Amino acid sequence: MQQPIRQDRTDGTSWSRSALHVLALTAVNLASVGITEDAHAQSGKLGVYTGTVAVSGTLTENRGKETYHADVKISLPVTERNERSAMAEVNDVEKPSAMTMITQWEVVGKETLPDERDGKLDSWHCSIAAPTEVPMNASGVLNLDYGAKTHSMSIALVALKTIPLKCMHSRTGPYKKDQLVSLVIGTTVMGDPFKELPFADPARLTATYKLVPPTESGFGPVDMVWDLRLTR
Repeated sequence: MQQPIRQDRTDGTSWSRSALHVLALTAVNLASVGITEDAHAQSGKLGVYTGTVAVSGTLTENRGKETYHADVKISLPVTERNERSAMAEVNDVEKPSAMTMITQWEVVGKETLPDERDGKLDSWHCSIAAPTEVPMNASGVLNLDYGAKTHSMSIALVALKTIPLKCMHSRTGPYKKDQLVSLVIGTTVMGDPFKELPFADPARLTATYKLVPPTESGFGPVDMVWDLRLTR
């Protein structure tokens, strides 16, 4: 009897309190080690899941919070399949698998220690200058269990170019900066057991889902809506 295919490319890595970009970049680097020649050879021959993921969330650190919304267009090639299960896997090296329209990226922060000159706490606020589309390298897996009619997903995305931010500092005034952004999408955070969601048709995976990372990670809930269709 064939066994269900299930893989987790996170290698047990746990979430840290570092920035979201570091988290996603680490996932990409770890995943590149685990890709087999077999997976590369089969990539796309068994079909490709393509579609969209709308994602909104927050990241809280000791000096502030980031709030974002993005619409991701992604392609996930099926690398393994049998009668009971299938796996789509992506690990971008040469060509990005995702294009993402960033429509919101807000950064609000305040120093934790007062300025020695006047005893005031400096603060700042940044927001995206205009909706910006960026290519993103993707790394992760999509698992399907045909018998249980469930699927799970864990994908890290790292932008290949920066987004423009317009900012205001309470002491020094307006300024501009470019920021490299990252996203995590799916049903599961790195190192945690896979969370399964039901599907009615394996050729079209749809879900509205709130991913709740561990409290100690500093990451707030991530709200997602996805629609992925299998093409051959």
